[in-house]
Amino acid sequence: MILSGILHTSLGGFTVIRGVAPLGELARCSRFDGAYQRNLIETHKEEIERFLADRQYLFFPEVVLSASLRFDFNAYKGKQPVAPIDDIIRTSKGFKSNVDGLSVKVVTTKLPKTLETVGALNAPQLAYLELPDDQLDNGLKLFRIDGNHRLSAAQDLKSGDATYALPTPFCIVLHDEPTEAQRFEKVVFHNINAKQIPLTSEENLRLILQTGEGALFTDGDLLAKPSFGPAYYLARKLLPQFNAAFLGGLAKHFENRHTLALALAQFLIAKDEDLKQASDKQPVEAAALDAQVPRLREALKTVNTVYEEPHRKTLRESGCHGVLVAFAFFALKNDGKQLPAFARWVMSNRIDRLAPATTTRGLGYHYHLGRTQAVDAASLVEVFESVLSARRREVFVSMEFGPHTDAVYKAIEAAIAQVNKDHALQQADLALKPIRIDRENKGHSYTIADEILQIIDGCGLLIADLTQSNKNVYHEIGFLMGLNQGRGEPHENFILIADATKVQDNTIGFNLRAWQQIRFNDTLDLTKKLVDSLEQHFELKGSGGTTQ
Repeated sequence: MILSGILHTSLGGFTVIRGVAPLGELARCSRFDGAYQRNLIETHKEEIERFLADRQYLFFPEVVLSASLRFDFNAYKGKQPVAPIDDIIRTSKGFKSNVDGLSVKVVTTKLPKTLETVGALNAPQLAYLELPDDQLDNGLKLFRIDGNHRLSAAQDLKSGDATYALPTPFCIVLHDEPTEAQRFEKVVFHNINAKQIPLTSEENLRLILQTGEGALFTDGDLLAKPSFGPAYYLARKLLPQFNAAFLGGLAKHFENRHTLALALAQFLIAKDEDLKQASDKQPVEAAALDAQVPRLREALKTVNTVYEEPHRKTLRESGCHGVLVAFAFFALKNDGKQLPAFARWVMSNRIDRLAPATTTRGLGYHYHLGRTQAVDAASLVEVFESVLSARRREVFVSMEFGPHTDAVYKAIEAAIAQVNKDHALQQADLALKPIRIDRENKGHSYTIADEILQIIDGCGLLIADLTQSNKNVYHEIGFLMGLNQGRGEPHENFILIADATKVQDNTIGFNLRAWQQIRFNDTLDLTKKLVDSLEQHFELKGSGGTTQ
């Protein structure tokens, strides 16, 4: 294999050969050093493969390689002294290794007469670096300093493949001292990869999602090209919705609007059923995605209302896309029924203080490109939904507490314990848990009335004892019924109980007389009947000892 190019001295006094060669040939004759270079990022390699296959605006900077001019001076029997670099760049004699057969031949050209005023010494020198094929098969390789992902994309291609033959610019740095070569490779690799300022995802996406005259990609490109897809198309359609004049609570987040648009589109297409259905059609129909934009606009308006509440200043000023994307998801899910609970959870756990500048996790391997993505919406949603699931297993007990009702409460506890045991809920981390406010210890002082309402709002079931006609019990039942009414949900999340030996129909509040109640004669009767009701409510009937 012969690589040809212009020979010259570059910055720092290093001798280099610059030229163009088939991409596959450069991949075949080189390897990367795992001792100091990063491992392949598979997703990045796949992006390069798609980029090469697409052929549109196919251009990238030169691949940087390193060649060691190895020579065994002890085995040399010739009379002429050998100085590999000097013999190449100064005397133009060239060089051939007596170790691995690598050679460099130099041809000095002459400037045309019309350019002689520049001086003949400025005429370019051509270099031909030859790597014997038999030595290539036995381990002779150039080392990759920059361009490993580009070359790896062509690693397994055959010589007849069109991508294999793509003309690729290269720079080969020549070294005649192995230790110096290794030191140079490491330093240059560090300088290229650590000292440059990479484009942020915002800057990249600004180019991709640009519309109007001069746009790089049409809507059809964004929908159909493997490098993009429905999320990029939807992101472009979302951008006009990011208007800080109308959504003032989200203004800080709109500073990196292109990044936000794509993050929102990608997440919702993966998690929202309507968007998932619209994007799963093949081929994807633009009209189906366009029809979802008004729905997303309304979700953003709902989230903006939450963000603009006076006590949410930290949330507004954080500019954190991950948290905002999670808010938008819950604004869409179940018509926003979980959004108030999510908002309270965010504030009570200080998640509103999660700012991109203080976090490092991102949405995939591009975490270093845009700090606004550094809080992972998927993790927030997953954690909150697990918390919500756990709270749905909480059973709030509303009753008059005192020595005279202890036996009833113990019967309720016994029923819950029996259900947990019969259906192995404890082992499955799905155990039902009775909650009574006088035994809740939060580790700090709190307003009991507010805490009761929050627990009722989040619990999966309320058991209310009407025996004592306690006003607080009636209030708590009414609060839960009001929540159900406001959410458009059926009144199926409470069980009313009453001691049949102590109450008559006319002693039950008028508004609750028509509701089904568990009337019990004693605590054993209560436990038995309550077990049956709990199994029905949590859909455990017929589960054969395990949860369904």
